[in-house]
Amino acid sequence: MVSLRQLRLIAYLVITLAPATLGCSGPKTAYSQPPANLPPLADPNAPAGGYPQVDKATADGLNSLTSPKTAIKQVEATTPAKKPLNIMAIAGGGQYGAYAAGLLVGWTARGDRPDFDVMTGISSGALIATIAFMGPKYDPLLQRVFTNLRTEDLFKYKPIPVHLIRDQALSSSKPLREMLERDIDDEFIADLKAAHLAGRRLFVGTMNVRTRRLVIWDIGAIAASGRPNARCEVITVLYATSSITGLAPPVPINVTIDGVPYTELHVDGGGLSQAFLRLGPTTPKQDPTAKPTEWLTGSNLYAIAGGKLYPDPHEGKIGLISSVIGNVSGTLYALYRSDLWHLYAFCTASGMKFHHAAIPQEMETAKASTKFDPIEQKKLFAAGYDLIQKNKAWRLTPPGYEVGEHEVPRAGFDFTTAPTPAP
Repeated sequence: MVSLRQLRLIAYLVITLAPATLGCSGPKTAYSQPPANLPPLADPNAPAGGYPQVDKATADGLNSLTSPKTAIKQVEATTPAKKPLNIMAIAGGGQYGAYAAGLLVGWTARGDRPDFDVMTGISSGALIATIAFMGPKYDPLLQRVFTNLRTEDLFKYKPIPVHLIRDQALSSSKPLREMLERDIDDEFIADLKAAHLAGRRLFVGTMNVRTRRLVIWDIGAIAASGRPNARCEVITVLYATSSITGLAPPVPINVTIDGVPYTELHVDGGGLSQAFLRLGPTTPKQDPTAKPTEWLTGSNLYAIAGGKLYPDPHEGKIGLISSVIGNVSGTLYALYRSDLWHLYAFCTASGMKFHHAAIPQEMETAKASTKFDPIEQKKLFAAGYDLIQKNKAWRLTPPGYEVGEHEVPRAGFDFTTAPTPAP
């Protein structure tokens, strides 16, 4: 048995010890952390963006929100912009990401998958977005990665005290780093640079451990920066996007702010956001007389869940561990639905067309998203592939507006099953 004194010692060491800096991300120098209250940072050497910055819809647009069905008709009735955009946001979800991969590859096979002007990704969705952003050329890589992964290909578990004390995590994620260095090669970076210089944008998110805020990385701008270590920087950011707090160590990233070097620690950003939208730095609008969001009218926003829209009910005995895990899981599902509502509201205000895809609620799936099983991944991949082929992948309404999703307030403890409403 571990004594209380030993537990306190372990807790003290976990809190005070920092992980070693990865060689590819810079010199192994123990820099101090930057102040937590720094203003938003910008890289003055990054290539210019190609879209106006639109992080939220205008108040007038949000105040005009109506029911989803009415909103769809309103969007369809608007005049499309001169160049409608295709934008995609991909959520995290561990091995559930195989569904998104299958959907994208199946979309290519169907023959009408667009080149996305903007893609965003969080957690495992960041890696999916990065590969999918490059277009059908990289479909074989997307299929290989998300149908053949095993847990040992990403994480290496060792005696718990070793990793808890040294790395603040249950495992080493060195295999994940090795996979990224193998697949994100010089040709990949060259193609990513070309896409960015053509005006397309790829954004992924991590969480800064110290500030506990979402950090958005412009991956294309990093690839196109001309810096000799641009490939290593891209790999390091993608490595951080999949470093799940507690499971994998935080990823140290050496940065220089106003000439002062610091080391930030970054992890998976899925606890802060499950789906987000960014459109790039401010540039002159095509039509200066247009309202702030009219330039997006007629464009398409596609969001892909990292799993189902609602978690499956828990089966069997609910113990302490299962209760904690279930609570965290339920929170992440709720965060995704909340993020979807933000995206839907923006679409309604801007005139964009909203599309959303998730693993079908009735489909039987593995309970653990972080335990990677090729058999399960192939099943999920095939489901996404088949549904997009049959044109059944997308729904046009936000969470809560389909049959069975609306929660009726309870007025007592004695219930009857309500009849299913007619379509």
